Amino acid sequence: MIGATEFYATTPGLNAILWVEAVIYLSIGAYELLDDFAGQPKAWMQIEGRPNSYLMLQHKVGHKMHAGLCFVLGMVALNGAIEGVVTRFELELIFISFAVILPVLWATLLPGRLGITVLLLKPEFWLQGLMLIFYSDLIRTEILWLCIALNLWGIVVYFLHTRRTLISPYEYATLRRDVIAAEGEAAVVKFDKLAGNTAAKTTSNPSLDSRS
Repeated sequence: MIGATEFYATTPGLNAILWVEAVIYLSIGAYELLDDFAGQPKAWMQIEGRPNSYLMLQHKVGHKMHAGLCFVLGMVALNGAIEGVVTRFELELIFISFAVILPVLWATLLPGRLGITVLLLKPEFWLQGLMLIFYSDLIRTEILWLCIALNLWGIVVYFLHTRRTLISPYEYATLRRDVIAAEGEAAVVKFDKLAGNTAAKTTSNPSLDSRS
């Protein structure tokens, strides 16, 4: 562990991780902070034939908070990459940032192949793993345990809430029906591709079944 006032010279490996973080999260954060005029109301925001302001505001708050977290994480990484040195606090902030993002991924893990594919496509999954394997000895033990505890909480939520209540029954067919109900047939195409063709073929549309 490095001291509270010490600087740690970035190694080539850490520098590469920092640059990846900076590019990905600064890009996401900057875009989402400034995309107010770019987005259109989602289908599920429509009530009584018009966009519902309450639903739109609720969505915007979560969207902008995600933008803020990404922007801060990207700025911390960019600073370390440019300076060539990091402090213990900067490293711990990076660890904690990943530790509040990853529980969301664990808690919302989708059924079947789709869930694994989405998880593996998330950069924070790989970046947190690399940081834990190679740089966890640089931060305080209590911060490391906090990060582990937050990840475990996401897994607990997945088993005790998501599988039992949020997506019930916990299978791709349930999610697919809900996506269609919320945003229409076009929105489910990308889910079908990630889930595999067999999932799409074996899942029927209830509205079509009723007419057959």
